Amino acid sequence: MKVGFLLNHYDLHQVPHSVPYAFELSRIYGDCETVIFCSTQDELNFAREIGEGFSGHKCAFELLKVPSYLRAIDPFVSKFVFARKSIILKKHAARLREFDALVVPEMTSLGLRSFPGFEHVKLIFTGHGAGDNRLGGSFNDRIGQFDLALLPGRKYADALREAGHISTGNTAISGYPKFDSVKYLGISRRRFFENDKPVVVYNPHHAHQLSSWGAMGAQVLDYFYASEEYNLIFSPHVLLFKRSWGRGVRLPGKYKSSDRVLIDKSSRNSVDMTYLAAADIYLGDVSSQVYEFLYEPRPCVFLNAHNFDANDPSYHHWKFGPVIDDVSKLSCALEMSVRNHNQYKEIQRSSFAYTFEQDELSASVRGAHIIAEFLTSGRVAEKWQ
Repeated sequence: MKVGFLLNHYDLHQVPHSVPYAFELSRIYGDCETVIFCSTQDELNFAREIGEGFSGHKCAFELLKVPSYLRAIDPFVSKFVFARKSIILKKHAARLREFDALVVPEMTSLGLRSFPGFEHVKLIFTGHGAGDNRLGGSFNDRIGQFDLALLPGRKYADALREAGHISTGNTAISGYPKFDSVKYLGISRRRFFENDKPVVVYNPHHAHQLSSWGAMGAQVLDYFYASEEYNLIFSPHVLLFKRSWGRGVRLPGKYKSSDRVLIDKSSRNSVDMTYLAAADIYLGDVSSQVYEFLYEPRPCVFLNAHNFDANDPSYHHWKFGPVIDDVSKLSCALEMSVRNHNQYKEIQRSSFAYTFEQDELSASVRGAHIIAEFLTSGRVAEKWQ
């Protein structure tokens, strides 16, 4: 059995959502040849670092080289579109089709179906988030095109089946391997400011039609620069300021880190839960990272920048704290989120449990068993459904 884990992105945010499965698969099923493919050196380094927590794993690592012409034009082209991912798939198709299965955290890899020689290769999807947005992400109707999809929890299985996007035969509930990554990386609360003021993490989504950044972001930052009451970590989704020419999204140069404001557009700390662990209050819109933040229930405030219906299931997480539609209400909302947190704790906990499967087996181990059993028997055992 040969299983490849394919990481094909500019950024690191997808890495911890798949590689824990690889490490456990290689540990538990020693006869399985397991290779982690990375399209950047940073991805490879991050994967190796996570792997250090899985002692005795037998995974091999391969860097997928980028064509020289692409290296030359990509800094310009990537401001408009991520063409790099498709080009890498095409260049390395011959190597990738040597495997019985490829495990991927994103949708672009479905393009491999059109290449000759991939008829026998099973495509297994892990996803890379845990939000409520029914328009995409973990609820995407394309998930049903994969031979197998590993879902974080019951929330996704119920919603995807209800919508007719998946069947019981090609999905399994594995849990959220990113939590295993964070555990082995030793992420814990860090101090980023030289004072004891409460720390707010502002985490806007990257899609302009959903994000609070375009309509409210600058006002939010201005509020915290002027505030004497809070520290702010501005940690948007790492894609918010990517493809800036195509999206029209930029961070004005006047916004710099200060003694009470930390600006970080896309570092490792933004994707490995370091900033989420450091914060006392979550401020966001529709990003799935709110569920990662609730690994430890804490106060939340949400920005409704587009007059969305808060009763829509895509905004279920807005039940976790005050929701405001104007930054002038932010001060009051932050205060109320802390004062009234007890009234939100139960729904935070129950929604977290519905979102993430957690039992005596870690997500990594569950996923490894599911993958191996599926490739051996061609089906998903009832206990994983």
